[in-house]
This record gives sequence, structure tokens and C-alpha cells, in this order.
Amino acid sequence: CPPAGAMVLCLSPSWATRVPSESCPGAWSLLLSRGVSFKVGGHSALESFVPPRRANYVTGTFAPGDPEGGWVGELARDLDCPTGGSVPLAHRLEDALLARWVLAARANLPVPPTLAFVLGTRGDLPAQPAAPGVRLVRLQDPQGQQSLVQEE
Repeated sequence: CPPAGAMVLCLSPSWATRVPSESCPGAWSLLLSRGVSFKVGGHSALESFVPPRRANYVTGTFAPGDPEGGWVGELARDLDCPTGGSVPLAHRLEDALLARWVLAARANLPVPPTLAFVLGTRGDLPAQPAAPGVRLVRLQDPQGQQSLVQEE
């Protein structure tokens, strides 16, 4: 294995295996059989790990456009080690309306004036407290609500 502190880049799902965690029931450990390792001084190499190397921290691109987060999201789900993100977090961060609401209502930061028409209840956007600068108009059905939209 590379020395402690080295970083390993996993470029393919075939390089990683999820196995039941020995230390955390219901969670998974991620074992890497191959990866690009980065060492002090800028040296990198494609390495095979025999036995497979256990990941002690996982981060990556969780493919927010993909509802399941792609293969990185699947590998990072329910791990026994810390992760630098998740598919639900990536979805929340990419949702401009939710991000503005959180910044305005929770962090009391100014946001651009926003008028948003939302279909249904949209449970991730609480009705209260109101967010300064963000106006939400909830529509049950877009059909027949043209007057409401024009009024707003």
C-alpha cells in the first residue's frame, strides 16, 4: 500500500468493491483493488492493491443530473468511513431555488429577487419562515391558473 496520507483516484467502478463493514453493522467498507495513487512530490502511478486497500475517506462527483448519482453515488452510499458528499447533498446544492431559500431564510444573506412557481407541495421548501427576497407561489395544477401567474 502507498504510505499513510497518500490519495488514490478510482477511475472505474470495477476497481472498487463494497463489502459489509466489520466495525459498523448495516454499513459498507469500500475496498480498492486498483487506483491512481498520488504521493508527496507530485508523483503518481497506476497501482494494483493486493490485498485490496480499504478507503478511509471518499469524495467524488456524485452526478447530480443522474437521479441515482452515477456509480460514484452508488459506491459512496452507506459507507463506514467519512464521505465528502452524497447524492442528496449534490441534489440540494444544485437546486438554485432551495439554495436561495436557505441562504435568505436560514443564513439571513441577501439573494437576488426571486419569484418561483412551484408545482405541488415541494416538501423541501418549508412554507415558514418566509425567505426575504424569495417569493414562492405554489400551484396545484398549472392548467387554469394563468390568472394567478399573471397576477403574481
